[in-house]
Amino acid sequence: MHYSIAASGVGALASVVALAGVVGTAGAAEPVYLNDQNISVSLGASMSAEPFANRTTAESLANLIDAPSADAGELHTQPAHVWVSGGPLEVDFDFGMAYDLSTFHFWNYHSEAYDVDNIDLVFYDASMTEVGSLLGIEPALGNGTGSDSDPIFAEDFVAEFDGVRYVNAVLTGANGQVDFNNMGFTAVPEPGTVALLAPLGLALLRRRGRG
Repeated sequence: MHYSIAASGVGALASVVALAGVVGTAGAAEPVYLNDQNISVSLGASMSAEPFANRTTAESLANLIDAPSADAGELHTQPAHVWVSGGPLEVDFDFGMAYDLSTFHFWNYHSEAYDVDNIDLVFYDASMTEVGSLLGIEPALGNGTGSDSDPIFAEDFVAEFDGVRYVNAVLTGANGQVDFNNMGFTAVPEPGTVALLAPLGLALLRRRGRG
């Protein structure tokens, strides 16, 4: 399946520069939130080309990772949510480089009629070797109603896996509906990645400054 949403060229540059900025004086990296600014997502191999009930594949994949932060609230509106009717949703994440994960964040639908009831996550390193999994996640209903005064916030799950570049996710609903707002991850770039890319980020900053 070739449908995917990735960071733009400008976004990729921003990600490298931001990565340089998370390196402290002791060389340690700070946690970062992984969303549409620094990762990509595509349909999994089991999916048809246009599986979504209310939006195009391109629009739905963009909605899936567009939360600006792990603690951001989101209204459950037609333009904002992700909905597959009649079966599961499989998606593949590519982080672009290796990260040590700490948390998986999920914004579920607020009603039992359409919510996600189970999530299976499998984590892979850069060589596509499995490094771990979280199977049988049963997310709670979204805490809000999606109204202007009642946004939905993420539920957080511990996901401590090192050296992760790729994630396969399968979401299912007991009633055949898969409806939610966002998925995201909090992670720390692997030390070797930070050491390699931080000088590149600083060099790009200097080049842009001269331009």
